[in-house]
Amino acid sequence: MPCRYAQVLFLGAIFVLPAGASVAQTDRPAHLKNVHGNVAPKPAHEHETDIPQQQEHLSVSTSRHTATGGGLLPPQTVARAQSSVTSEFIQKQSPTSNTLGLVAMLPGAVVADSDPLGISDRSTISLRGMNGNEIGFLFEGMPAADAFYNLPDTSEWADSENIGRIDVAQGSASIAAPVYNAVGGTITQQLRDPSRKMGGQFGFSMGNHLTNKDFLRFDTGSIGNTGIRTFTSFSYTTNNNWRGPGTNNRYHVDFKAVKDWGAGNSATVVVTYNRSFADRLTNPTLAQWQEYGKSYNYSGTYTNGATNYYGLYGQDRSTMRISAPVHLVASKQVSFDITPYYMWMSGAVDSGTTLSNTASYNGTQPAGNLGLTNLVNGKETVASVAGYAQYTAGVYAALNYRTHYNDLSVGYWYSNLTQSSLTSYVPVYDDGTVTSITGRDPITTASGDVLASKDLHFHQNLHSFFIRDTLKLLHDRLEITGGFKLVYLDRTGTNELIGAPYRIQSSSTTYLPRLEMIYHIDPDNSVFFDANTNFSAPTTDAAYFSSYNIATGKVAVTGTSNLKNEYSISEELGFRHRGFVTASVSLFNYNFTNRQISTSTYLSGALTTAYLNAGGQTTRGISAEIGLRPWHHITPYLSGQYLHAVLNNNINVGGYYLPTAGKIAPLSPKFVASVGLAYDDGHFFGNMNFSYIDSQYSTFMDDESIPARKTANITLGYRLKDYARLHNTTFQVNLLNVGDSNYLSGVYSMKTNAKTVVVNGHSVAGSAPTYYLGGAFAVVANFSTGF
Repeated sequence: MPCRYAQVLFLGAIFVLPAGASVAQTDRPAHLKNVHGNVAPKPAHEHETDIPQQQEHLSVSTSRHTATGGGLLPPQTVARAQSSVTSEFIQKQSPTSNTLGLVAMLPGAVVADSDPLGISDRSTISLRGMNGNEIGFLFEGMPAADAFYNLPDTSEWADSENIGRIDVAQGSASIAAPVYNAVGGTITQQLRDPSRKMGGQFGFSMGNHLTNKDFLRFDTGSIGNTGIRTFTSFSYTTNNNWRGPGTNNRYHVDFKAVKDWGAGNSATVVVTYNRSFADRLTNPTLAQWQEYGKSYNYSGTYTNGATNYYGLYGQDRSTMRISAPVHLVASKQVSFDITPYYMWMSGAVDSGTTLSNTASYNGTQPAGNLGLTNLVNGKETVASVAGYAQYTAGVYAALNYRTHYNDLSVGYWYSNLTQSSLTSYVPVYDDGTVTSITGRDPITTASGDVLASKDLHFHQNLHSFFIRDTLKLLHDRLEITGGFKLVYLDRTGTNELIGAPYRIQSSSTTYLPRLEMIYHIDPDNSVFFDANTNFSAPTTDAAYFSSYNIATGKVAVTGTSNLKNEYSISEELGFRHRGFVTASVSLFNYNFTNRQISTSTYLSGALTTAYLNAGGQTTRGISAEIGLRPWHHITPYLSGQYLHAVLNNNINVGGYYLPTAGKIAPLSPKFVASVGLAYDDGHFFGNMNFSYIDSQYSTFMDDESIPARKTANITLGYRLKDYARLHNTTFQVNLLNVGDSNYLSGVYSMKTNAKTVVVNGHSVAGSAPTYYLGGAFAVVANFSTGF
């Protein structure tokens, strides 16, 4: 590439492509050159990282000894709070890690995991007290989460060996980001680019709980004179559940092809495929955890009539993601970007329940004799199968015009979603084995219809337009960016359950103005301010459609199309310093309306989602991170956050308003802190990462909470000298939760109140929240080599 940073705008943002050559000193004004004559970072709007982009990351070996904070503090130049992890940090974590686990050290990130290894996606994350369904997730330029429920399932995205960088914008998404659910910021992941030389990587890992991972990657290098280079990787991972019976299996493929030509033109194709099977874990109440601890599990043996056998709680899932960003340069002033994408996911989540042979209902209609034969007290143990298939296709495009003083971008995004959901029931064999985990040959009614508690078809069309302009003043010291985004969202669906209202329709238009400013005091110091608006559409289908209790035929949930979008207005004021000591600090303030809570629950024996509008909320706090460049091969890192989140409204429960105004919001720990210490001399390397998460409320009445927790992970490793074609040969051991802490890591099913509350003489009954139980001690040993 002709300059150190090749810049391209996509949907109004600049993508940074690191390259090996230096920049001519005339590319930047003299006041932005540092004392060594090197060019200072590009302006904020030129380093947007949470929008579709192409990014060629350095290989692991080129920067593994030089990164500030051990790979947790790369330079940031956007005019809002943002933190990142780079390949130097990622490659020293367990090869089984997923994206959420990799960002757990960053300011404001609270990860609730139930798997110490990161193989499964039984986990979630909150940022600044905003839960996972309020966060935007982007992978290689495309929306990566489930397009409707906004569940990220990050272990499906990529193998950690292929990840180049993960960016976390804690408070606000870029105006150009293709997300419609990001009041809680964004998490953006990029893969390492294919090598320009033919080669590859092999890795083998093993650990306790019968953990095994095999990984193989092949890079073609530049193919002839085409300018095309690709990589393809395959991995297989398996382990036993760390508590209780059951196993997990994962098959994964990553593919990436890149072509660069001319003066900045580029095209990329990314394809990932994932197939996984998991035996699920229990989610205990606080009382169950206090009594049984890690022993509260599903049973390893089946008893006729019981529903606690682990074989009834399986999950089978397949996904594919395809993204194809293209950047075209028409002139020095004009460029164009377009990214088509496609995502497919299907699977089933099974749960154990019982059905009455003669007193069950299909919607509002009696099902008649179901023909069940293995009855206990008139009921038979069966498995509910919550099956689904989702298809999402979309495209975004942007036209960018750049002058000496202005950068103007105009963009458009279209997305189409189709989803089908069917919850049916299947028999089990005498040993408790489910006849079909995906719901083939389901139980039928006396009239021959499939017995179902959910049968929905859902369609969504999204149109989004944005315009953004950046004005550069004072010799590029001051940059002021103003923009406006419009999002039109249309949802329609049908409910096939007998007796249910058949059709729903909902549409909304949301307007999102914003302002961002950054002032470069000198090459190493800058201050920024942003005032942004964001929104999140309801992340549930259950609230739109009426559902019925399969045992009574009565309404369990009354559907409504009058669901409101969550809307936030936020302000941030921050300061960054870069040098031997690199530091960043941000003050933030949020005001929410129609705060959305989407949580897991069971209906008619099947896992589903519950939706709650919690009204208004005010959130304020401060977050910071600091780290050093390597000093005698040692690189420390420290991050922390103080958070004060308060509910502004009383919450309506069954027509009675609980006195929740002024209560601390759930999932909002007052203090969060992380400490990291890394060592790397080129051969020996290691790190220690310690995290502290304060206690968190799990109800809106603040009448139940989980204790504060402390966890620590350690990495020890050694690199051999290169030999023949083998290079970067590494032996590594990862020790996870080294203190074997027994802790609740997060809230699985949130409730309004855990204890009975009397409102105007009426008793509002409480309900116990359930929790993620954090993973126990685990060890993973890994051997890897490049060739």
